[in-house]
Amino acid sequence: MKKVAFILNPISGTGRKKVILEYIDKVLRYHPEYAAEFYRTKCVGDACNAAKEYVKREYDIVVAIGGDGTVNEVAEGLINSSAKLAVIPVGSGNGLARHMNIPLNYQRAVDSIFNGRSQFIDAGVINGKVFFCTAGVGFDAVVGEKFNNSGTRGLMTYVEFCAKEYVKYRPEQYKISINGSQMSQKAFLITFANSSQWGNNAFIAPDANISDGMVDMVVWREAPKVTMPLLTAELFLKTLKYSEFVDTYRCKEVVIEREKEGLVQFDGESVMMGKELRLSVMHKAVEVIVPIGWKPFPLIKDILPQSVMEIVQQQLKDFVPRLKDMVK
Repeated sequence: MKKVAFILNPISGTGRKKVILEYIDKVLRYHPEYAAEFYRTKCVGDACNAAKEYVKREYDIVVAIGGDGTVNEVAEGLINSSAKLAVIPVGSGNGLARHMNIPLNYQRAVDSIFNGRSQFIDAGVINGKVFFCTAGVGFDAVVGEKFNNSGTRGLMTYVEFCAKEYVKYRPEQYKISINGSQMSQKAFLITFANSSQWGNNAFIAPDANISDGMVDMVVWREAPKVTMPLLTAELFLKTLKYSEFVDTYRCKEVVIEREKEGLVQFDGESVMMGKELRLSVMHKAVEVIVPIGWKPFPLIKDILPQSVMEIVQQQLKDFVPRLKDMVK
């Protein structure tokens, strides 16, 4: 008899929780070889502790029902264990699910638990704290804190906070030690990307590989405020890496020093940390169940022919300098 545990965050994302649980119960009737248990989280950190307990009880699969924060906690509890992680995404961004082609449709996500395949993924670590999608300092960490403390969820709430904070945010100065060299950089944000996106198909590091033992460090340098609409468009077109304001480095270890302590974003959850941040990578930290043969709805870049995408990318690159000249 195999054992599967479902860890549910009752406050993540939007509704649908009752419907999802009813569907899980229905599917389990067709899989008598599985013994199931359900757990509802009560506070921050509870999902991680629950996952660790299921590891001790030798559960085969532990399912996270929630957003990236919940997935992060459950995955952390499974590090270096034989238990496999499965995800039913009901969060606001669902970055890990989107990166790994886990369906946002809850029925397909549930079905894939029992007929999917598995693959190992890495984990990033900053000052001892783990992340699986992205972590970072700067603007996204500030917005993450505002969003998590808000009374509402959803993409529009996040966009609203981005707009409000953007007009008053001031880039910070960082000292970065990477691959044996050092540099000093004033940056709007620095993101460590284990996976390709923040969520909602906003691709901060489109070439990131979640299983290669490395992270993509994206340094978004200070840019004229008038360029933000174009840079935002490039996020969703997967062309941000071509921007003159963005540098990407692939690395295993990084040390960042900043002028004062501040927020650090971990898979959408922001916490306070000190001036010095040390990043490392745990290779093949967790085994995750993913669908077989399922593909998400195509993105804009996947619909357009490659020749058209190349034209769009070049026009974006050419238009930014012209836009800066227009506002001088």
